[in-house]
Amino acid sequence: MKLVPMIWLVIIQLLLLCPCQIAQSGTWRDDFEDKATDEWTIYNLDRRVEKWWIEDGEAVGEIFHPGYMSLWLTGELSWREYSVSCRAKLVEEKNDPATIGLTLHDRGEEDTRYLFFVEITLGIVRIIKATPNGWFIRHFPFVTEIDTWYVLKATINGEFMEFQVDDEVFVSRDLDPLKGGQAGLVVSDARAHFDDIEISGSNIKNGGPGRPRSVDEGRKLPTIWAKIKSNASAN
Repeated sequence: MKLVPMIWLVIIQLLLLCPCQIAQSGTWRDDFEDKATDEWTIYNLDRRVEKWWIEDGEAVGEIFHPGYMSLWLTGELSWREYSVSCRAKLVEEKNDPATIGLTLHDRGEEDTRYLFFVEITLGIVRIIKATPNGWFIRHFPFVTEIDTWYVLKATINGEFMEFQVDDEVFVSRDLDPLKGGQAGLVVSDARAHFDDIEISGSNIKNGGPGRPRSVDEGRKLPTIWAKIKSNASAN
């Protein structure tokens, strides 16, 4: 009889005792090919200054008057510690700074959220914790261009935050993390296009109107938490 190494016996016992530790992550997708927006809501809608719609299989967000930011949200308030990825491009500047980005752990009326911004006109990337007491911001230089597609990915993992723009990774840390919340797209002082949304996390169910993408098509970029933790010590 072949003996099982002791280390494997220990691992098996731990798995049997702690099934909660092996829960599978799910992914919610939207590629906007069906033109439906039923699963999306504009936060605090003001029709005079903002609009979101589907055009040629892409989501379009636009601000009509300068000085405004619009959030287009989906998901549940119970979502937490997840990742959001998409393709995004700013196609028209309305004012300075023209911004595209993502919101995570967004709790709407509670006015708490994490924001991950690419400010095209200023050449800056920002990671922001927004609360009723103010915005707490880290910013990084990053040269970008108008009318150019970028792959954005934002991730919350406990007190660590990562924002990836194409191959560049920016990290920050929040020792007092926000509660979970919805995810969404953000545009300010601009008109922007978004596509191929993927939201993944341990308490997110597989679903959404979008189809799965291949690795090459989605330009998947890996998250390396060891890098986050080593960089976070400098914050």
